[in-house]
Amino acid sequence: MSEKVIFAGAGPGAPDLLTLRCVKALAAADLVIYAGSLVNPEVLRHCRPDCRLVDSARIDLDEVIDLIKAALAKDEKVLRLHTGDPAMYGAISEQMNRLDELKIDYEIIPGVSSVFAAAAALKCEFTMPDLSQSLVLTRTAGRTPMPDQETIANFAATGATLAFFLSAGNLEKLTRELMAAGKPETTPAAVVYRASWPNQKIVRGPLNDIAAKVSAAGIRRQALLLVGPVLERSGGLSLLYDKHFSHGYRSQRRDEFFTGKCALYAMSKAGYAKALEIAGALPQAEVFVPERILNAVAAAGVTENPAQIAVKSFAAGEMAGLLAANWQKFSGHIFVSATGIAVRKIAPLLQHKTLDPAVLVCDENGTQIISLIGGHIGGANRLARKVAGITGGTAVITTATDIHNLVAFDEMAARNRWTVKNPALIKSLNAALLENETIDVLLPEHLFQEYYAGKKNLRLVADVAEITAGFAVVFAPPQNWRPESGIKALILQPPLDAEQCENQCENRCAS
Repeated sequence: MSEKVIFAGAGPGAPDLLTLRCVKALAAADLVIYAGSLVNPEVLRHCRPDCRLVDSARIDLDEVIDLIKAALAKDEKVLRLHTGDPAMYGAISEQMNRLDELKIDYEIIPGVSSVFAAAAALKCEFTMPDLSQSLVLTRTAGRTPMPDQETIANFAATGATLAFFLSAGNLEKLTRELMAAGKPETTPAAVVYRASWPNQKIVRGPLNDIAAKVSAAGIRRQALLLVGPVLERSGGLSLLYDKHFSHGYRSQRRDEFFTGKCALYAMSKAGYAKALEIAGALPQAEVFVPERILNAVAAAGVTENPAQIAVKSFAAGEMAGLLAANWQKFSGHIFVSATGIAVRKIAPLLQHKTLDPAVLVCDENGTQIISLIGGHIGGANRLARKVAGITGGTAVITTATDIHNLVAFDEMAARNRWTVKNPALIKSLNAALLENETIDVLLPEHLFQEYYAGKKNLRLVADVAEITAGFAVVFAPPQNWRPESGIKALILQPPLDAEQCENQCENRCAS
């Protein structure tokens, strides 16, 4: 007996809107039970000449099931072809329930719904900022009643974009109910008849006039009504492509700022898939994976790397040498593995907190991203937040200043690409910051406000001579800088002269 029945969506009508998976299923089928005139005959040209075609509009549910049982008994491949996407008004649940009773397996191939073909025809987006962030797919009551809570008035009150299926013959009553529920008479509306078919028709108008226009166009069925201001595309701009908006794949946040080249190391097939996901969102990344993993992926015939991320393999026993060669070549190292593996591998390579690159550990699910080494100067904390944004996981950061929502002084320097000239004092100054010791800070004022506004123990000074506290942070000191006796001063050196660097900072903040 054949293994399963396939339910598939034939799309809205245009034969070139079939999914590739549906085309393959059509070509393989011995029996296709299709949804009558709702399916474009051109779609059926993908079937073999000897394939049996049955119009389901002419038979009932029992007959559909009997046809399926008979075909499977002859080891034939059966395709149940619905219009649009079978999940929308496809009446497939009752068929699947019967197949479950008969212990017959099945799968579903989604299709392009007519509602999305209608949006394409109208050149509109159903969700726009300031107008609507939801789409309601519904119908009016006919021979199939609507549940009590799913009234037109309830849907109209949401303010969502509304799409009505199977309601073209009832437009006058429907539009009256929408206006009675509070929809303004001028609300944009549109009806799309046979979306994507060669005889497609589009009728537009305000809500109080759309029914008359549709009647005049002779449309009675096979049409969708769309209602909402999104039809005029008058909403605000999306944040998605705003240059100041951050997300996992394009971060503008200072606490996720990391631009260096990253190496990712995967130790399992699942880890390899997660490493590719992360690498695809980092501008410069390479993935390193054991040969056995790549061989297993190749043997399974699965395309794991559609984005063509740079992937290099290494043989058993070669990882230590590979990591040593990569250590200074990459600014960040991300292990998609157990923490113990990473710790043992990097231990011989560690030098000093000011020299070590960022090292992270990420589990195979991307749930926990641990900042292991190089939290501040190496940028591991920022990289961990960036990777967490990519995977939807949590950045695990244990540095004391970060868990107290403080920006450590070496972290501030790293974010601005400054050098700490006397790193031996980092620990003392950050400890003073945590303990609320009085610290005099000589910084450009806008940067002081950005990082330390509201910190009562930090005092902004304008000149070296004003430094009187026991601790100080000095940005771009003059050549003759000589701290007063007893003052522990952390010196931050910009890559340019002080005036140029301050201008650069001001420009970056303004942008």
